[in-house]
Amino acid sequence: MNNETKIKKAFDLFLGTDKLRPVFDNPFEINGFVYATNGHALIRAKKENIDFTFENKNKLPNVEGIIPKINESLIMGLKSETFEILKTEDEYKEVGQDIECLTCNGHGKVEWEFEHYAKDYDCPECHGSGYSEEKRKVKTVGKTFDSLNVKLKDAYFNIDTFYLLIQVREILGGEIELISYENQSKATMFKIGVYEVLLMPVYRETDCDIEVLNLEIE
Repeated sequence: MNNETKIKKAFDLFLGTDKLRPVFDNPFEINGFVYATNGHALIRAKKENIDFTFENKNKLPNVEGIIPKINESLIMGLKSETFEILKTEDEYKEVGQDIECLTCNGHGKVEWEFEHYAKDYDCPECHGSGYSEEKRKVKTVGKTFDSLNVKLKDAYFNIDTFYLLIQVREILGGEIELISYENQSKATMFKIGVYEVLLMPVYRETDCDIEVLNLEIE
């Protein structure tokens, strides 16, 4: 695996799939930094450290406004094994694609007329789904996480989001360094080599029954 493939693979982990926010589908550049984000986590690096091509013609988000000041320097020492043993649920992947039904133009309804009467019914072709073909989930041979929060200092993170740090380190190498922490509601930033990773915490109610992985750090 060459460096270009490794770097692109790491950035691809952060791309979004929200149809309402197509800007998150591809990396983008702002003021000399290349970003990839899904709205909950973000990776960035200076353009000089990016060796893959990308294009994004959408209106760019104001990601610079959420980048916190560096106020920490703490090597986390996280072990992959700590997270791998927590993968207890069957993993699924999406196959196929969503293709709009040509009969109803994706509406799922068609109009039936009799004399001067008209009424909408489910499309006989797609049975009301609006799609002639849809993505579907199939089980893989792998395992994934159940609902679990990771606690770092006073902040809580969805484990799938926090696990991105482990994945980036596995791909690119280096240490996971905490470089910015303010409080439990603000974005927290890490550094892995020349790549910076920002994670947004989740709000956790007092009576929340989601289990917690508590990371003990000084």
